[in-house]
Amino acid sequence: MALSPQVTNLIIILGMMQVSKRIPFDDPTVLNYCRAGYIASNLIIVSIYLYIQSIVNKKKDLTTLKYVEPAPMGSTEEPKLVTTTVKDYDLAQLKQLMRSQMMGIFMMGVMHLYFKYTNPLLIQSIIPLKGAFEANLTKIHLFGQPASGDLKRPFKQPAGFMSGLQSGPAQSDKKAVESAERAGRGGAKEEASAAGTVPRRPPSPPTPEVARRIEESRLRAKAIRQQKEAEHKAATPPRATKSGAEADGFVATTEDNNAGKKRPYASISRADVPASNRDARSPENNKKDGAGKDDQQLRPISRKFTKYVDYNFSAMTDTKGGFLSAEDDPWNKSMSSGGQAKPEEQQKPANMTIDEWERLQLIRKLQRTKAGPFEPGLSALADEKTRKKCRECGSIEIDFVWEETFGCAVCSGCKEKFPEKYSLLTKTECKEDYLLTDPELKDPELLPHLSKPNPHKSHWHDMFLFLRYQVEEYAIGKKWGSAEALDAEFEKREEDKKRRKEAKFKEKLLELKKKTRTEAFRRNNNHPKGGGIGGGSGLGAKATKFGDSLGGNGKHVHEWGRAVENEDGVTIQTCVTCNTEIEVMEF
Repeated sequence: MALSPQVTNLIIILGMMQVSKRIPFDDPTVLNYCRAGYIASNLIIVSIYLYIQSIVNKKKDLTTLKYVEPAPMGSTEEPKLVTTTVKDYDLAQLKQLMRSQMMGIFMMGVMHLYFKYTNPLLIQSIIPLKGAFEANLTKIHLFGQPASGDLKRPFKQPAGFMSGLQSGPAQSDKKAVESAERAGRGGAKEEASAAGTVPRRPPSPPTPEVARRIEESRLRAKAIRQQKEAEHKAATPPRATKSGAEADGFVATTEDNNAGKKRPYASISRADVPASNRDARSPENNKKDGAGKDDQQLRPISRKFTKYVDYNFSAMTDTKGGFLSAEDDPWNKSMSSGGQAKPEEQQKPANMTIDEWERLQLIRKLQRTKAGPFEPGLSALADEKTRKKCRECGSIEIDFVWEETFGCAVCSGCKEKFPEKYSLLTKTECKEDYLLTDPELKDPELLPHLSKPNPHKSHWHDMFLFLRYQVEEYAIGKKWGSAEALDAEFEKREEDKKRRKEAKFKEKLLELKKKTRTEAFRRNNNHPKGGGIGGGSGLGAKATKFGDSLGGNGKHVHEWGRAVENEDGVTIQTCVTCNTEIEVMEF
């Protein structure tokens, strides 16, 4: 009689406990060997599980599997019916084995690395590996044993010490499945309701006989309804006038059985529309001429409403900034029919669906960019000699937007391969680096450019992009003659700019000096003892330079008096000659 896995596990544990007592775990070499054995054991287990997963996915057994899952221990719920396939069941069991293995590795890592336990390394290197080889999925998919008997799905719970505390085994017999289906718990309906969607079978189209009966029933019901409406209209008394109304506001009727019923629309609608009403139902507004057109427009609105404007929404265009008409903006090309951009090209026509409109927009874009089926270079009718090719590699897949704008036949690969020739320059770069002027850059025959929306601000002017080699050919070859002449002109302009800047600075400084001298002259003339450098004295003497003495010859030298403290608590000194005050700090 073979021993059960639980008994063999107990024997292995007791044996490894005795062996671990004789192993010197204090030796780092021995400890590292034990760690390597534990790691190798887990790698083998994970490899086995991954290999089994690949076999399950390869087999793709979609056989339906029904079983009753027992209720949890101590729960009052009914057993749950589970409907799945063999593949999904095996993958779920394999996922459970992988989860339990990862949990064991985590617990062993905590015990060994944190609590410094070394004895469990030997036991955990053997027991999980033994369990992996004894698993039901390993026996079926790795060893090729038939899925019958103890290996029949759903698998039985392994007997052990804690089996008494677990819920009962899963039942797959026909009686248990049928009782669970009658109970209505589990299955596809419960899974769909938990997910928020209940699967429904697509309705089958009705047969011709069914369609004929449905149409006959509809016509019969319509005839009955029309007959009842005619009888009700004939039995309805005429509308009461103002004289027939009662004092409380209710209209007296002759039939009492109509109380509480909904009146028909004809009894509450007004057929006699007054001529003064601005309504299309008015007889005055419905007169037709010989051609069938209205010969009379609506009556003009009242004078007090003349500040309001009547708009014809059929003649308006959605400009993405408001609805405008040609009268509001007569110079807008999108508003006029004779402009370049017609309103029907900007808005979706009423008789076109969204998919058709998007397809039309895509076709227009391909035509504008000369891409896809509208690329001229891919035409089979073009002659080999007249067909345009890339000027670098000879490819026929050139960028026709560049060929049409710049007159340069080059493919996208060569544009990226030779950026020193085919990169794009902005208008500012051409003016600053190549010293070109605005009239030269605006001339399309001289320097063709490509216009693109400004990426910084959408309401700014479009960017002008120029081809580098064309700009260099014109600037260096025609305008300046050589690169050295261009550099010399650039240095000359920089020196002129610097010279103008220095001249402007000196001019501002001279103006400042003049203002300062004027102030010194005024103070010198107002001083009672004024005198200049030339020895003159009196009120008429002038100070020739800024800083001259206001009352004598030579430069003024301050004679500071005693330091005093003012009202704010700040220590100051005052010049005894010019009364200039300074703040001082005493230590």
